[in-house]
Amino acid sequence: MNKFLKGFLIGALAFIVAYFLFIYIPTAFRGQIIPDPNFILIRTFTIKWYGFLIACAVLIAYFLADKEMIKNSIKSTSAEAIPIYVIAFGFIGARLGFVVQNIPYFSKNLLEVVRIWDGGLSIHGAILGGLIGIWIAASIYREKFLKIANLIAPTIFLAGAIGRFGNFFNQEIIGQPTDVWWKMYIAPQNRPAGYENFDFFHPVFLYESILFVFFYLIYLCLSKKYGSRFGFAYTLIFYSVTRIIVEFWRIDYKPTLGPFDLAQLVSFGIILIGLIVAVMTLTKGKK
Repeated sequence: MNKFLKGFLIGALAFIVAYFLFIYIPTAFRGQIIPDPNFILIRTFTIKWYGFLIACAVLIAYFLADKEMIKNSIKSTSAEAIPIYVIAFGFIGARLGFVVQNIPYFSKNLLEVVRIWDGGLSIHGAILGGLIGIWIAASIYREKFLKIANLIAPTIFLAGAIGRFGNFFNQEIIGQPTDVWWKMYIAPQNRPAGYENFDFFHPVFLYESILFVFFYLIYLCLSKKYGSRFGFAYTLIFYSVTRIIVEFWRIDYKPTLGPFDLAQLVSFGIILIGLIVAVMTLTKGKK
């Protein structure tokens, strides 16, 4: 019975995902339906698709990280607790990062800082907060920081790929107007100022999600040969590479130094850190 139920649930989930990817999204991209940002709406009780998908992404990352740590000889009690620290501090960092980027607004609207249900998260803030969470958790449970980071970090790719579809329902994280066959229709009320007369835009959220899945699959292949010792460095480098690539398409792209905007410059800095970590890991392995 348990096997039957498990098979049924997996099949049902596969059907839902297939319907969403191959029927619902293409229909929405053509403008035949407009995505509803509300996942559940009962009178004043609302759960947004964005929040729901972020929660799903976090849970999947949690279970993957837990599995990887147990597989690599981390005590089960530590493996269950450590990701919670990472998630908590990552979430705090994500919100604070967004607040810092929008200080002029939040300095005049202090209460808005805690209104996380209205959206507003920074991926770079999440990374920094997550690293702080790993450091604290590793200290508490007497584990090596780099070992834990190597095991947990790659799950960010899969979590990010899932979470980005929250932007699909909000019709945000879009690029410049386009007429390519995979163009995405944006409802008039969701179009950026100055682009009200354009109907179709680059689906930048989708580009980012696809790259995350691609780099995660590459990591899984590499980890079979090299293990997880480069997981942290790999994540820092290729998560940032993804951000640098997709940033050029974003409609809010504003170069601040040469052809690069602030997010890309920060990403270059993170890549440098990743390369240093990779060299240190490689050097340590040769001793």
